[in-house]
Amino acid sequence: MASPDAAARYLAQVPSLLVVSDFDGTLAGHSDDRFNVPVDRAGIDALHSLAGLPHTVVAVLSGRKLDELARICPVDHPVLKVGSHGAEEEGVPIALTADQQCRLDLITAELEELCAGTDCFVEHKPFQRGLHYRPLKGTDAAERMRQAALAVNPHGAEVTDGKFIVEFSVAEATKGTWITQARRRWAPDATVFLGDDATDERGFRALGGCDVGIKVGPGETAAGLRLAGVAEVGGWLAELSGLRRRYAPGGTR
Repeated sequence: MASPDAAARYLAQVPSLLVVSDFDGTLAGHSDDRFNVPVDRAGIDALHSLAGLPHTVVAVLSGRKLDELARICPVDHPVLKVGSHGAEEEGVPIALTADQQCRLDLITAELEELCAGTDCFVEHKPFQRGLHYRPLKGTDAAERMRQAALAVNPHGAEVTDGKFIVEFSVAEATKGTWITQARRRWAPDATVFLGDDATDERGFRALGGCDVGIKVGPGETAAGLRLAGVAEVGGWLAELSGLRRRYAPGGTR
């Protein structure tokens, strides 16, 4: 696809469409207060508009745990909320095995020890633990904390080096596996996925030949297209919604 505008025109006219967006850094800016992030209203409104169109499925796929995502991301049904990188989906029960819980407990103890005496903290998700070092942003201590977290024994967990977070996951689910399953479930003619972080790269790599990946912000990526930031995401989603409203096939979902 030559440009985001060309991608919007293409996606607007496919018979069935799956729209998937990350939250932090994509629909909302980053903040030192993780519960008070600047949400871009244009992007949220565009997702709601898209979800109301025929043959269009919309989801917000976030690394945040589901109850936290529900608290800060102002999307409602029929937009689907998916948390913990795809491990938590609205209406789907979750359960840890004894082995997964044991490994999480070991990882938690090591991460909590690293955070002791600092402003850093460990985030607890059902299948993940993440050491947040954003409070050290702009200091040499931030990189030292990152390296220390990366050196922790993962006990078989998947380790992701994200934006001011090092995360350990004992779940098999990733954004890539969720997108793969979603493509099988809804069988869309095309899927578009927008994201800004390292965890989103798995989602980009899960896309097929008729799909569109859009990286938000700088950095190497497997996505074919790029938008500069959150405001540009909102504008692009609004453009897609307007075009699809004009061109999408009639009928009901």
